[in-house]
Amino acid sequence: MIFTYGKTKLKIPEGYEYVYYATFIAGEWDFLKVKDTDTVLNAGAFIGDFTVKIARKAKEVVAVEPLPWAFKLLKENVEINNLKNVVLVNKALYDVDGVRLKIVDEGTGSKIGENGVEVEGVTVDSLGKFSVVKMDIEGAEGKVMKNGEWLDHVKQIAIELHGRENIEAIPQLLRNKGFVIRFMTGDDLVKNALKNSFLHPISFIKAEARTKVVLNYFKRKYDVPALSREEYKILYGRK
Repeated sequence: MIFTYGKTKLKIPEGYEYVYYATFIAGEWDFLKVKDTDTVLNAGAFIGDFTVKIARKAKEVVAVEPLPWAFKLLKENVEINNLKNVVLVNKALYDVDGVRLKIVDEGTGSKIGENGVEVEGVTVDSLGKFSVVKMDIEGAEGKVMKNGEWLDHVKQIAIELHGRENIEAIPQLLRNKGFVIRFMTGDDLVKNALKNSFLHPISFIKAEARTKVVLNYFKRKYDVPALSREEYKILYGRK
């Protein structure tokens, strides 16, 4: 299925419609104000929703995604939007370059496990220097953040934190690096959804007519993990 948001197009497989809503309507990453001078790291790019949303605003986007099927769609979505400033990396962001990892696809996410697809790990430092970072790497953020020298170049960051250890440790690590941090709230969700649906109402109405995601959210058939589950939080940081 092809979804649109203004002139932006996104090819989404059946069952993953929530991806469109999370990025384009709920605006989970809208805290990041990307400029044409910014080089952006999109770690955990998945099918390319955030990549295609911000690539026209950025100087360059480096999109990292380990799952082969998601990487294929990421590439397709970059191509159908005719984006020339996106670098695609079919690897897993990690704390060691070249290490072989097995990634288990869990449908709504992935994790490192024994029975998974083998991929190569890659560090932030080997990818370049970034002023803006969006990170959703299913729990590996703890390892990636331990060697935080790459954060010296970062001005804005948004991370989906997985697990109590990361939720407790990473905010303090970022504060120590000079970031002012906060977490996504329910008010953010409401404000973003109202703003984004009115910004491109035709796109929103077409998506809702096909999926009824917002309607089902109010019927409590969907939830937002970062707001409703203790083991998930979306953190924002800015210097």
